[in-house]
Amino acid sequence: MLKRNTRTSWNSLESMPTVAKTAYVDDSATVIGDVRIGGGVYVAPGVSLRADEATPIIIGDECNVQDGVVFHGLKGSSIELGRRVSVAHGAVMHGPLKVGDESFIGFNAVVHASTLGKRCFVGHGALVIGVVLKEGRFVPHGAVVDVQEVADSLGPVPDGLCEFNDEVVEVNCEFAKGYSILDKACD
Repeated sequence: MLKRNTRTSWNSLESMPTVAKTAYVDDSATVIGDVRIGGGVYVAPGVSLRADEATPIIIGDECNVQDGVVFHGLKGSSIELGRRVSVAHGAVMHGPLKVGDESFIGFNAVVHASTLGKRCFVGHGALVIGVVLKEGRFVPHGAVVDVQEVADSLGPVPDGLCEFNDEVVEVNCEFAKGYSILDKACD
């Protein structure tokens, strides 16, 4: 469902989401306000992208936002995903937030008030709060990274996971294309 945001004391503009023609947003997803969805993006069932407090929410080309993911943010903040970012099932992305190209956010991870460089990998169930991650950093599954010194000590993404996001992006770009074709055939 694409929906206009309400006017508030901090935002007098009502905005509708914009979705690239080559993107797919499942009918059960809720997309509110100034959400900008790029080309080839796949937004799965049960996703909530709410730009009614944090605005805008920008989803770069060929990203995928998987089942049950929630995007929201604090008043006056925004959320931006670069290109080819994967946000896995059940993750919470809370602004202010910026995620660099080709990064992966794992199942049920929480990322809040942070900046992630390109090609970062946040493991399943990890918490990343209030830090800056350098390019190519790995947050292990279940880790809590809420102090900059801990963020600075993180190592690189392990060799076995370096290509993982490419595979996830490939599958989900195919979903975006395929489900778009199915929807048009049903019209």
